[in-house]
Amino acid sequence: MGGHLLPAQTHVQEGSVAGNSELTYHILGVPLRPGSLVPGNENDAQAYRDVQFIARMHSAGIKAVDDGDVAIPSYLPHHSIPPIRSWPAPRIAWECVSERVTALLKSPSQVPLLIGCDCSVVIGTTQALQKTSNEEVHVLYVDGDFDDAAPEAVHANSAAACAVWLLTNQSPFWAGPPLQSSQVTVIGWSSPSKSLRSKVGSISLADIRRLGARTAGKQVLQSIPTSASLLLHFDIDVLQRKAMAAAYFPHQEGLAIGEVTELLGSLLEDPRIRIMEISEYAALRDLDQQNINELVGLLCEAMRRK
Repeated sequence: MGGHLLPAQTHVQEGSVAGNSELTYHILGVPLRPGSLVPGNENDAQAYRDVQFIARMHSAGIKAVDDGDVAIPSYLPHHSIPPIRSWPAPRIAWECVSERVTALLKSPSQVPLLIGCDCSVVIGTTQALQKTSNEEVHVLYVDGDFDDAAPEAVHANSAAACAVWLLTNQSPFWAGPPLQSSQVTVIGWSSPSKSLRSKVGSISLADIRRLGARTAGKQVLQSIPTSASLLLHFDIDVLQRKAMAAAYFPHQEGLAIGEVTELLGSLLEDPRIRIMEISEYAALRDLDQQNINELVGLLCEAMRRK
């Protein structure tokens, strides 16, 4: 197993967050992909609504409301100028997300759930959680990639490809402060880290296969301080291509639907989770909506009240 996981903790601090049965998920679409490599469908959140995400959550015993979309300017730059493609569009979007999510986080029983976003949105949501939490913030980054490419003066990386690097390094690209490497855990990766100096905690696809998805999820949670506030980031490209071809960058190798359901289910049982985001679904690759139906079914099963 890669990374530096902490000694196991055996309990969650009482009274730090609302119990799972009291939670209400607030669904927020993010109608722009400024952090992606190339522009695509700018309203991917609508596909979740088309297949009745809220109604299916209710049927699974999950409290949820649709809070519409985050208000983001309709015209932002798209370019390939180094070091970050389309800059400053990603930061503008992060600030809009942060402001909207911060308002919801004032109540511990409300969990923002972002849909239709690219991976770079984690900067905006982390920023919001830092503003509102008195506890250490920890990001559970479920993804087929490490997303820790460093911005380069000679190459235009997408902000999504730099997301973990931006989270954990001092830079002028967001308000910060950055997280310590120990405050981020990348889970399920099959494409290795692009940063030779990375000390981010991790558990790979191979680790999950060896341990079992539920055990792997619990092991990650036990490594995090009991008082932490958690952000759960879920990039659907952690799923194998044959299960989720509508991922923005699908991976030939990856987890099966059942494995991701078990992994997310184990993570979502933890009452420390304050934000969840689902990234990199590409509706233009799913015109018959088969993949979004599968994805919503997976989510409802993982989130189902036990």
